[in-house]
Amino acid sequence: MRALLLASLLFVLPADLAAGSLQTAPQAVTGDAPAKLSAVEISDLQKGADSGDAAAQFALGKAYQSGNGVPQNLDQAAIWYRKAAEQGNAKAQDNLGVLYWSGDGVEKDKTEAVRWYRKATRQGNANAMFNLGAAYYNGEGVGANSILAEAWFLLSSEAGNPNGHDAADRSLREFGPEGFNDACLSIGEMYEKGVDLPKNLASAAAWYRKAAEKGHAGATISLAALYLNASDYNQARPWCETAAKERLSGGYYCLGYLYQHGSGVDANPKEAFRWYEQGARAGNAASMLAMARMYESGEGTKPDRPEAFVWLFLAAQRGTQDSLAEAKTIRSSMTDREWKDTQKKLRQRLIDPRRVEAALAGTSSPTP
Repeated sequence: MRALLLASLLFVLPADLAAGSLQTAPQAVTGDAPAKLSAVEISDLQKGADSGDAAAQFALGKAYQSGNGVPQNLDQAAIWYRKAAEQGNAKAQDNLGVLYWSGDGVEKDKTEAVRWYRKATRQGNANAMFNLGAAYYNGEGVGANSILAEAWFLLSSEAGNPNGHDAADRSLREFGPEGFNDACLSIGEMYEKGVDLPKNLASAAAWYRKAAEKGHAGATISLAALYLNASDYNQARPWCETAAKERLSGGYYCLGYLYQHGSGVDANPKEAFRWYEQGARAGNAASMLAMARMYESGEGTKPDRPEAFVWLFLAAQRGTQDSLAEAKTIRSSMTDREWKDTQKKLRQRLIDPRRVEAALAGTSSPTP
């Protein structure tokens, strides 16, 4: 069983973002270009761009955007940025996004701008990270989200972008330590899941740790889960213990798993059952399922099929996969006495046995 725990060119700023407050205007990549491109240099860029060279296409687009060596032509800038962007050039992707944001050379479309920013961020483009943070901060092209705004400002800052550094500092003052910790958690999740950033478990752990060391419950659980799923039990154990000390239900499950499987600790079924029980009574569905299976097999406790059935049904109410099917299997082999005992246990938990039977028959959902 998989040991899974648990637990957005300048635009008008709102009135509350006046001078001196957090500045979040998207910025185009300018790069280091000569003060004036010569006719020969433009000709060489054109040849390279025509032959499909993405770097030349980006440079030619930049020349047309700024009017460097050629008459300024934003339509042509957009054309050449797109050609380079479609080949994966991150700077072109970011600059094309800025054109969509401002409506220069293309029809204004902030949602499309965000789409190109995302492509560039996956390649580590620091400027696109800042621009994506700006989009989230202002809620343009994507839903407003202060946590993700700060997350992208932090990433941009870490990648060396001065605008990102300034925005990260200002957002820290605006949203405080709690906002910073939530942003670190979000970055860790993006790295762990490979969403908007390349999957990187080491980076995910590093960002989770920034918040977990400051007592952030979600980051503590996520860090423990990451190490547990990676079978790095020596790293998982202290974070599982920290989560349990903070009375986080996922921490109870984590320790139960370690003791049941002898991972990073000596196997101890009774100790495993004790931790699973604490997790189950705290509402952790994975603990409920694990404890039910131990009741059924008699591992770490006396065999008790009625109790196993009840905990399987309670886990099913919380959406745990396979729980209802396992409960149905137990029910099919119960004696009349066992079912009578089960019904009593269900009523003690204010669960109508008739609703349970309907759920087993597939005529209703196990959820309340």
